Amino acid sequence: MVKLFKKHKNYIFYASSIVASRGLEYFILFFSAVYLSKERYGELEFYKKLIELLAVLLAFGLPALLLTYTKSKNSKFYLTLLSLLFLILFSLIIFPVLSFFGYNYLLIPILFHAIFFNNGIIPVFFLTSLGSRQASIYKFATSIIFYFGVFLLLKFHPSPEYAFIYINYFLIVIGILFLGFLFWNSSFSVQFFKRYFKLFICLLGSSLTLVVSNFANIMFLYADIIIIKLISQSANSEIADYSFSLNIANMLLLIPFTLVQVDIEIIKKNIALRKKASRIFKLCLTFCLFLSLFYVLLVNTLYLDFSQTVIVFMVILFAKFFQAQSVLHGALLLVQKQFSINLKINLMILFLNIGLSYIFYLLLGIIGIALASLLSLSIRFFLLKNFSNLNKYD
Repeated sequence: MVKLFKKHKNYIFYASSIVASRGLEYFILFFSAVYLSKERYGELEFYKKLIELLAVLLAFGLPALLLTYTKSKNSKFYLTLLSLLFLILFSLIIFPVLSFFGYNYLLIPILFHAIFFNNGIIPVFFLTSLGSRQASIYKFATSIIFYFGVFLLLKFHPSPEYAFIYINYFLIVIGILFLGFLFWNSSFSVQFFKRYFKLFICLLGSSLTLVVSNFANIMFLYADIIIIKLISQSANSEIADYSFSLNIANMLLLIPFTLVQVDIEIIKKNIALRKKASRIFKLCLTFCLFLSLFYVLLVNTLYLDFSQTVIVFMVILFAKFFQAQSVLHGALLLVQKQFSINLKINLMILFLNIGLSYIFYLLLGIIGIALASLLSLSIRFFLLKNFSNLNKYD
């Protein structure tokens, strides 16, 4: 047992931080599903997902770029610094656009997520520069602070459905102070800054491809919610039903993301990739069975208001199984710098999913949207598997 722990300690440590941080998120979502009315819970979920979607756009693909391009100590520091400066400039550019659509109040939440929160600039900096353990501690600490604040807003604020918006206004100040502390003792060279600035400008072309690809990818995940919001006669209630099923099915993705992120440096060297793909498949299959039983138990005991969503959940879970198998193949495309192929696949699947979701929703309601996701994600998996050329390794 001790030998097994030592062999897999990095996975266990990093996975524990992800499980703990996501556990806090799920606690908030489970709590709000009981504590709030369905209408308010649906609105809470809508703003949460809208912030996450727009944060991906603001991040401009830079987290993925930093994850794949940074190797030396200097490259990790200067490219991270330049990325932060770029995000601040870009946020000023998109502010008028947000104001035009009446979402100017989302700028601070979007900026906070793009810099500090999961899949932002700073988490990637911790992972590549300080290692998975320090990244784990950072993830866990930020999650505790963020979700504890959300919990307080849910309990005591007169408009709890806006909790995921308001918390960012408090935390952005702490985040700025933390950045100063993080980089205070770093040595700065104008010569190195100019050199990496030229490289950064060159990389923005690749980053533009990444941002469109990542935005298409995340938009694909949240297009379901947006379509329901736009065309449903009872949008918040149906968003609540769909999001509740989606949130639990998304637990499956913890497995591939943990295995891929911990071993990103090994994946860059193309070591034991088929073995890793096999491990992801077996673990996901086992966890699918557990989640199915868990969900049925949940909606027949504590969450009776969602008891009619079992079929929706099963379809979404099947779709998430295909998505889980896609994570390694998607990472391989990024490592191989096949950004153009990745972009074309994500855009094609996005438009396919939007079209199918709209048609299937009119025919079958939210079950139809779940079926559209299943069909789209399965096609995406086979395309990524084909272009990643995993079988040529090992």
